[in-house]
Amino acid sequence: MESKHLVQLATILDSGSISAAAARLNVTQPTLTRNIQTLEMQAGGPLFTRSRHGVRQTPLGADLARHGRAIAKAVWSAQQVAVRHGLGLKQELRIGVGPLLANNLMNEMAQDLMAEHDDLSLLIRVDTPYRMIEQIHDEELDLVFSPKVQSQTRDLVCDLVLEDRLVVVASSQHPLAIRAQQNGSLALSDINDQAWINMGTYARFEESPVERLQAMGVSGIRTPVALSGDAAITLKMLREGRHLSLMPEKLTLRVERDYNLMVLPVDADFGRRDIFLWYRAEDLDRRWIQIVSQAFARRMTDNEPG
Repeated sequence: MESKHLVQLATILDSGSISAAAARLNVTQPTLTRNIQTLEMQAGGPLFTRSRHGVRQTPLGADLARHGRAIAKAVWSAQQVAVRHGLGLKQELRIGVGPLLANNLMNEMAQDLMAEHDDLSLLIRVDTPYRMIEQIHDEELDLVFSPKVQSQTRDLVCDLVLEDRLVVVASSQHPLAIRAQQNGSLALSDINDQAWINMGTYARFEESPVERLQAMGVSGIRTPVALSGDAAITLKMLREGRHLSLMPEKLTLRVERDYNLMVLPVDADFGRRDIFLWYRAEDLDRRWIQIVSQAFARRMTDNEPG
């Protein structure tokens, strides 16, 4: 089998038709058809079926297409290495972070790393913790800043880089924030029957924010908005003063002035949301772990509120 035929098969299945794939691959449709026929003879069976709605993969076609995608991905990665070296960027570091870290810390960390290492090519990917852990396993990321998640963390090392806890956050104009400013504290029952923004819906933490609140006895929870992958939307909606959200305290305090937010002094323990630095111990130069950890700690310390 030729590797290019496997790539072409994957492109056909992903594009939905031979004609669309031919356009993407910049080959003629008859050439692409002949190549697939050759691949089918070598594989011993049909790879997809055709209909007026497009192509539909067979089990054999699906299995071979996975190899085609892997080949295409490896070729693309090799091309990027060549481009980086041509630009004088000899080192690559791929870091994964969650939305809240990306929103208020990573721009500063990236500037620090690029200033200190002028031959560094830096890739920052923002995603859910669960998917980023999988991307370390798949060797698509080198380092990930993430809490503990419901995921297989086989063969991974994690270093604690930030001790943090979950707190209830609202706009300083929210009725509960005004009450807290007058009374000094809030009881757990005060947050009953409130509208919440459920952030990190698909992050697959040990518990979702709603599950944690329910387990603590908070009733009447309304979650008209659930968000995943974007912290800015959450922060801007909180600023409007109609919602509450369960969020990590230290990361939230970094942006409380920018978004007119307040940590509500609720007399309850909502649990931990510590941040760990995850990596494959056998694959990464320990020097980078130290460099990135120090950059993270420096920025957290330099920008502490007050």
